[in-house]
Amino acid sequence: MALETKGFAETMRDLGKIEPAMKRQVIKDIRGIVKPVVDIINARIPSQAPLSGMNHNGRTGWGNVKKVAVKIDLRAPRSRPGTGTQGAKQMSLVRIITKGAPVAIVDMAGKGGGLKSRRESKYQRPNFASALDRLASPSRFMWKDIDQSIGIIEDKLKDTVDKAVYAANKELMKVR
Repeated sequence: MALETKGFAETMRDLGKIEPAMKRQVIKDIRGIVKPVVDIINARIPSQAPLSGMNHNGRTGWGNVKKVAVKIDLRAPRSRPGTGTQGAKQMSLVRIITKGAPVAIVDMAGKGGGLKSRRESKYQRPNFASALDRLASPSRFMWKDIDQSIGIIEDKLKDTVDKAVYAANKELMKVR
């Protein structure tokens, strides 16, 4: 999503100092706006391992599947050490992320374009990405068919951000 707001993170930090309950409500509203997309993505993640080799409870096994989550980041952009310049000018305030390795691996396997397995033998197994491609193309869970709802989410987020900035400015005017 590409919604451009200037000073929102700073406004939210100031609001957190003056009126923490209002800041919590804004964050809750943002999570509520993005929740339908998160629910769609979580519903797409199968309960059974897509490939038999992933049936284990290790770090990359399907027994370690974690739900997709919403992360709201209100930190200031980092500065680059040694250069004295500010870091990224743009930053994501809202991210939809997967916390577990197995979902991330299965979701994007084959996106890089590697079509051939490195293993060359008489008993060669199929390439991992090729086997997953029989199920669906890369971005199998996270951003598949979500593009049509991005515009609606951006409009709702813009309204929520504008209301939050207006409310924060009112509160700041009372204090100053």
